[in-house]
Parts: sequence; C-alpha cells; structure tokens
Amino acid sequence: MYAGEQIKTFIPQREPILMVDKLFQVSDSDVETGLTIADNNIFVDGNMFCEPGIIEHIAQSSAVFAGYNDWINKRPISLGYIGEIKKFNLEFLPKIGDNLVSYLSVVSQALN
Repeated sequence: MYAGEQIKTFIPQREPILMVDKLFQVSDSDVETGLTIADNNIFVDGNMFCEPGIIEHIAQSSAVFAGYNDWINKRPISLGYIGEIKKFNLEFLPKIGDNLVSYLSVVSQALN
C-alpha cells in the first residue's frame, strides 16, 4: 500500500530512528508492516538486527496503525503506542538485507 517516504505521513519518527518502511495492509483492528534491514540501521550490530530494533519496529507499527486511521478519517495524526507486549518470543535475529514483516492485532485500546 505505502512504502518509503509515504510512511512518514503516518508517524512522527524520522531517520535514524525510523523502523518501518512499508505498510502492506491495515483494517479496523489489524496492521501489517515491514522493514528492510539496512547496513546503516542504528540497531544493526555486526551483521544482525538487534532486539531493541525489533521492539522499536513493533512500537512504530502500532504508531502506523493509529496514524493511518487518523489520516483516512481526516483527523490530525495522533501518537500511537504500545502499552504492553505479551508472549514475545524471538527465535533468531534478522540480518542485513532481510525483510522484517510484522502483523499486529489490536485487542484493546485506551483513550481512543
């Protein structure tokens, strides 16, 4: 749906902390985003994308969800954030050149 510079329409983050570069799909309760791991990413250590970068990618995916819904409904872009991550299991770290794809489902919302 959206990629590259278009993502900046929905979230306030900018380089070097921008951790979402694709919006694949969004609905009333779900979002699917992506990030291509670049060698100059601040969360790359050696050849691997580290855990804090993955958590930041998840948080920014939530922000994309909130920002997109504001944008589509012609409201000012609000800040979206994650209050809690449950059952986070990391099997391996992605490496430079890999495409990270995240699917988030909203199970509850606070304060709209």
